[in-house]
Amino acid sequence: MRKSCFRLWALFAVPMLSSIFVSCDFFNKGKGGEADSAQAFTFCTVEFEDSISYMDAHAYQTIRVDFPSEEDSSLLVQQIFNWLCDEVRNRCIPSYESLDIDSFVQASPEGTEHFAEDYVRFYGRQGLDHMQKDLRAMAEEGYSGSFLNHLSIELLENTDSYVTMSSGHEVYLGGAHGGYNSEGISFRKSDGRPFGWDCFDMSKRAELVELLKKGLMGYFNEGVEEKIYTDSALFDNLILYDDPDTPENELEYGLPLPQARPWLTRDGISFIYQQYEIAAYAWGLPNLCLPVEALKNCLTPEGRHFVGID
Repeated sequence: MRKSCFRLWALFAVPMLSSIFVSCDFFNKGKGGEADSAQAFTFCTVEFEDSISYMDAHAYQTIRVDFPSEEDSSLLVQQIFNWLCDEVRNRCIPSYESLDIDSFVQASPEGTEHFAEDYVRFYGRQGLDHMQKDLRAMAEEGYSGSFLNHLSIELLENTDSYVTMSSGHEVYLGGAHGGYNSEGISFRKSDGRPFGWDCFDMSKRAELVELLKKGLMGYFNEGVEEKIYTDSALFDNLILYDDPDTPENELEYGLPLPQARPWLTRDGISFIYQQYEIAAYAWGLPNLCLPVEALKNCLTPEGRHFVGID
């Protein structure tokens, strides 16, 4: 449902009727959608939709999040809850870059009876209130397009040993195109610990980078006639910075590690680079999945234990 305000009589941005949808089910997602019933969780899908208009300009906010049951107080669920809340809070305001979110939003109420729904609704409105200011200014300068802020967080994998969540964030603030961010995170069921770069032995970084390069060749070869098989051909498709003082230090390693943490799937360990991180916008989000067996020498003992190959 959308309500438009026409230029002749629109003096203020008109808020739309916000909607919060909650569907709870005893569900579990895995490869092919099969369930590990012994390890299944109760999850609720919470959705928020709302929009505002000023003159001929519009702003849309949608948030969809799979939240674990609020009745489960295990350490694992607490860790997932904390991560989900941070994602919703930090991405409720459309931005192509990281922001000091404390300067834009207020702290949400805690301890409510229906925390997940209230939390998503609160920050959904916070994001719209922030967009309203920019929308008004741009509309008065003749802008008649739309702002978009879409966040979707889903339960991706639920195995006997870990839970993986995925997050996708789409932003459009005018211009030729918008921006998109995507990442995943895996939590160990035994103690709620997240899988991350600390599970890799950085003394084996050069070996890890070689594996990442081979995976990226597969990504860039998909759907193209002229395949790439060499480092030089791969690097012709990348945008890297030859600054030895950067944390990635491409001069030494040849390829930076992704800024996003790796995550686990039943096919292996997944890696993803964000837009413009190593390649032009047209290449999307370069990503790859490598078998655990291929990466075992690059993992720390704790990392090998995490993925079950110790």
